[in-house]
Amino acid sequence: MSNDLDKVLYSGTLGIEYGQFYVDIDDDDFEDYLEPEAAFEHQNNGICGAAQTGKLFLVAGTQDGVIEIEVKLHSSEPTVDDTYEEIVEVSIEIGKKQLMLCEWGNETTHNLNINPGTYNVRYSIIGMEKEYNDDSDWESPIPGQRYYLQFWPGQKQKDVIKKCTSETAKYWHKEWGNLE
Repeated sequence: MSNDLDKVLYSGTLGIEYGQFYVDIDDDDFEDYLEPEAAFEHQNNGICGAAQTGKLFLVAGTQDGVIEIEVKLHSSEPTVDDTYEEIVEVSIEIGKKQLMLCEWGNETTHNLNINPGTYNVRYSIIGMEKEYNDDSDWESPIPGQRYYLQFWPGQKQKDVIKKCTSETAKYWHKEWGNLE
């Protein structure tokens, strides 16, 4: 299914620490802290935890460094781009508080400007297993590695692993999800 609207919410780089980044609400309430165990509870996939309302816990291929990421909002379900090697889909309920794309520890955040409602989210990765060379610039993305988050209005649904090709993704699907 194609769509009429492709609105880029963020396109650029994002710092990664401990192999993770987030989509979270703009809130200082530490009672509802984003935790991996809670984020992946009862999910099949292990790279995009969506079990906590209004939050996504995203696993990156690199442990530390910088990734290249694009986040888009669509008016309807976008066509799956099969050039991506890892693809999962989840649902998220967005409330009145602003949704942010966040580095680890919310050190840097980017406002996503998404209206309240229920959305489906597709998380896609190319080159998840690529790593920095010893002499690489850790403040630049790894060549050949890209991340893509797509949001579109939808119904709450169970998460789905659409494509899994790397050993790294398989590991996380077993570690956090229910992949056998």
